[in-house]
Amino acid sequence: MSKGKPKVSIVIPVYNSERYLKESIESVINQTWSNIEIICINDGSIDSSLDILNEYASKDKRIRVFSKENEGKGAASARNLGLQKATGKYIIFLDSDDFFEEELVEELVGKAETTDSDVVITTAFLFDNVYQRDNGICLRPALKFAPQKEPFNYRDCPDKILQIADLVAWNKLFKRDFLIDNNICFESIPISDDQYPSVIGTVLADRISVVNRPLIHYRMNTNSGQGSSKDRHPEAAYEAVYSVVNELRSRGIYEDVKQSYLNLAIHLMRMYFDEMSSYYNIEFLYRQYKETVFPFLEASNLPEDYFYDTRVGDWYKLITEHSLSEVLFKAARAYGGSMTTAALRFQAPINEIKKGSTVAVIGKGIAGRYWYAQLILSDYCKDVIWVDSEKDLPIDMKIDSAIIAR
Repeated sequence: MSKGKPKVSIVIPVYNSERYLKESIESVINQTWSNIEIICINDGSIDSSLDILNEYASKDKRIRVFSKENEGKGAASARNLGLQKATGKYIIFLDSDDFFEEELVEELVGKAETTDSDVVITTAFLFDNVYQRDNGICLRPALKFAPQKEPFNYRDCPDKILQIADLVAWNKLFKRDFLIDNNICFESIPISDDQYPSVIGTVLADRISVVNRPLIHYRMNTNSGQGSSKDRHPEAAYEAVYSVVNELRSRGIYEDVKQSYLNLAIHLMRMYFDEMSSYYNIEFLYRQYKETVFPFLEASNLPEDYFYDTRVGDWYKLITEHSLSEVLFKAARAYGGSMTTAALRFQAPINEIKKGSTVAVIGKGIAGRYWYAQLILSDYCKDVIWVDSEKDLPIDMKIDSAIIAR
């Protein structure tokens, strides 16, 4: 440990991470910046995660392990506890299933010290857990939008500031006092708990800089972790927007960054909507977006050129201007344009259906969604409906046959 180096607190919430935890911890303890404290919050793990943490803590005194009961509300309380326990000048919140370049801390702190920044943003490799290899550079955040000066703040690029920062916390180094002085912490919600500190921390920072080098290996396709199932928490698509927007409005800066924020927030809503495999959840999100969320965001009449990604703009227009039946039909048509991969594993049983009949597809899941799309696109049936279970079948509709999607 070199004299004069500022201490950096690395906070890692841990929940049933035994499969990846050793690789993650090894990549942290081997950082080239040695003056670190590694604060691991065991969030009620029921696997061997705590044993692994204690084993490493017994060998490396920089590791501090704390345990708490799991509250079933994501990693927010664990991260907030880590923030309370941290003593470093800087703090970074990492995830226990990711791993990191050994220069991560050195490069981020070096940039922070050189520019006296409140926040330093970096990017990541996408690591495909199925194929066990990096899958190219993760284009989140979009550092190409950063101003050609450092440090900068939101006033230098209000319409793109959050494209630079993104809605996640794991790609940022913060001054710890900056977070504490501005009362910035994580929200107690199952998913997207880091949207508030990411957005509010970025727009309140007087000095922001970037390290345009991927220093994090962000693991995808793990099927693990807290809040990994979007279908269990469809409200996570929009839940965080309320506190974020209320805070921005209270500070009088919502209009300044509105376009930047809505481009990300509505992209997230589209992603959730497209990944729902239950009709109930799709209907729920459609109504929430149209009747509650968009009006709250003052996002009910946005111009066509408002969105940086035309696919998001097209989807927004679809939701705001069409009925749910029309949305599902058009979505099915869109699926039909690329039904050559996953969809082919779920072919609807045409041989069980009479041509020109009215058919009900019954069953949650991706099979139900694809069967519904395929039957609409085939023009084989007179009418097709999709419901989650038999009890959801409309009593006033004559249905010729029902097929159970599996």
